[in-house]
Amino acid sequence: MKPPSKTGKKQQGLTRVAELLPGFETLAPVLQEQAQTKAVTVQGRHHFNRFKQIESLYQIGEGGEPDMGFMTRLLTLCSLPRTDPGDRLQYVRKNGPYKLVMMAGGDNKLPFGNLPRLLLAWVCTEAKRNYDRNPDDSEKRKLYLGSSLSAFMQQLGIESNSGGSRGDRTRLRTQIDRLFNAHLDLIYQDHEQKITTGGRIAPRTVLWWDYHQPEQQTLWKSWVEIGEELFNEIIAHPIPLDMNILKKLRRSSLGLDLYMWLSYKTFGLYTQKQQPERLSWQRLYVQFGADPSKVDEKGAVNDFRKDALRELKKLKAAWPSLNYSTPTGCLEVRACPPSILPKVLPVVQNPVI
Repeated sequence: MKPPSKTGKKQQGLTRVAELLPGFETLAPVLQEQAQTKAVTVQGRHHFNRFKQIESLYQIGEGGEPDMGFMTRLLTLCSLPRTDPGDRLQYVRKNGPYKLVMMAGGDNKLPFGNLPRLLLAWVCTEAKRNYDRNPDDSEKRKLYLGSSLSAFMQQLGIESNSGGSRGDRTRLRTQIDRLFNAHLDLIYQDHEQKITTGGRIAPRTVLWWDYHQPEQQTLWKSWVEIGEELFNEIIAHPIPLDMNILKKLRRSSLGLDLYMWLSYKTFGLYTQKQQPERLSWQRLYVQFGADPSKVDEKGAVNDFRKDALRELKKLKAAWPSLNYSTPTGCLEVRACPPSILPKVLPVVQNPVI
């Protein structure tokens, strides 16, 4: 039997994209012809477009090797800024009794977008690994980023190392400065109690990288030391994630937020054998929308719903067992196996700091 041709694989990929992106099927023949004739630049080989993203997500869903990572629980419930907060120096996100308060540190502004989310997932994963290796190590809060910027970018799933004002290197440098210098408070409050934890995300940072020569190896490894309160929260309540999925969803901060939140939400329903949970789109907009103050604007919530459904379809390509439905006016989340099984199944309870 002859092996499938590369063209056949490409056509199969176009069909898959059309399943997730309505209207794409009319463009598929044109894009197929362009793909066969268009020269690919060095930078273009690393450009992660939507077609590559969906194909990569399907490959994960068809049995790719998982890569265990983690996110601390409360950061799956309260998301970071999705869009640029501008000159604001404080950001607040509420979700029921939970509240995240972030303040800009040093001479920086607030972090936002997909890169801080990827950075925090890396922080949580490395902190958990350090603790598992040696919980008594006095330097377990010290996380090594590597001896070159390029190597660290690959750890985050960023294959391009483009420079310039809008390049990946420049954006990563900016978001590293903003995130690691920021102050983070995590708050739980009900009618009986108020519990808080927080502090500077990384009280100490040492970065030796040359941002103009990302491949340049340095004599010393760059490192950050995360705050004790954040470290303890990560170790006490780690939520397992498949880092492969997280990296492939990196185009969208909303997609990243939904994946991390559903990893927590569905696993709680699954382990406790609970009934499906329905959440209105207004409630989800307050939790994940770009501007929660617009929750009463029908157009803003409808646009958010469309974006969320698009990201959920992508996520299901990589996580086929993800179980949800969309009754009128809400999202129904059902119990299902997680995208990656932890070594030991924890008892998931309602989160209290």
